[in-house]
Amino acid sequence: MSSTKSLPVTVKDTNEGITNVLPFKDIVPFHLTLTKHNLKLVRNKTQTLQINLGFLCNQTCHHCHLNAGPGRKENMDLGTVNAVVSYAERGGFETIDITGGAPELNPHLPNLVEKISPYAKRIMLRSNLSALNERLKNLADLLKSQGVVIVASFPSLNLAQTDSQRGEGIFQESIEVLKKLNDIGYGPNGSGLELNLVSNPTGAFLPPSQEQIEKRFHQILENKWGIRFNNLYNFANVPLGRFRQWLLKSRNFEKYMKKLFSNFNPCAVEGLMCRTLVSVSWDGYLYDCDFNLAGGLFMGGRKIHVCDMNGPPEPGAYIVTANHCYTCTAGSGFT
Repeated sequence: MSSTKSLPVTVKDTNEGITNVLPFKDIVPFHLTLTKHNLKLVRNKTQTLQINLGFLCNQTCHHCHLNAGPGRKENMDLGTVNAVVSYAERGGFETIDITGGAPELNPHLPNLVEKISPYAKRIMLRSNLSALNERLKNLADLLKSQGVVIVASFPSLNLAQTDSQRGEGIFQESIEVLKKLNDIGYGPNGSGLELNLVSNPTGAFLPPSQEQIEKRFHQILENKWGIRFNNLYNFANVPLGRFRQWLLKSRNFEKYMKKLFSNFNPCAVEGLMCRTLVSVSWDGYLYDCDFNLAGGLFMGGRKIHVCDMNGPPEPGAYIVTANHCYTCTAGSGFT
């Protein structure tokens, strides 16, 4: 790896850091909690390249850690797309994870999928469904031909809860898009086209058991709307961006942080996604995960552009942490 454009940055991991406004005396900095449990958070073999195409989104979700929305101008340009494709070619990644914002709103998405597909066994597209709705007709053939896995945000089976988190009318539109995806082959067993859902709590609390809620989603979506999907992932909301602002405004921030801290699960550290993933932002700089991207915490504590990486980060490399990392280690964890 060349270091000619690697710039040192200052990283803080304290109660006054990125996820806290006040020094909560009951919350130990994340790195000290790792030390207490004789744990080290370092990289294994990096298998996934996550690509954030930008912060432009058609929704203004209350839980968004990136503050994505219709007014955001950050969107990956074609030059950076080509640089990321080149990195994928020399990186030997198994999985490409395309996210945003709403990645469907980046005009270079089809170009990216076509060019990057030879360099990974698995390509995932994260979607809020409503952004995919108008573009599905144009994207369907490409997504199917490349076997792109769709990972769709669907926070709740309750219309009012979903609309309160994501915007009025989003629940019903999401149902319609899921039906369309089923119609073109996504979701049904044996189709080879994988449709996964992601559910997030709609308030300042941790998610219920994933096994229980996945069973419930399968039953209700199929019985009520005839919708089938493959897997459901149930994650806690990360106290960054718009969700952090809501926590502060509603005076739930300290309570939520303490809840994350008190539910720290040392067994979750081994499977954390940051150990096998590198995230590239819309401007081409690298981060240990999308949450550190949101917080401006560069990979390994240094500002490195994708053009300056000869390959994936080395096993054993340092992973930057802050108190928002408690989200990924609470309960079953973020894997």
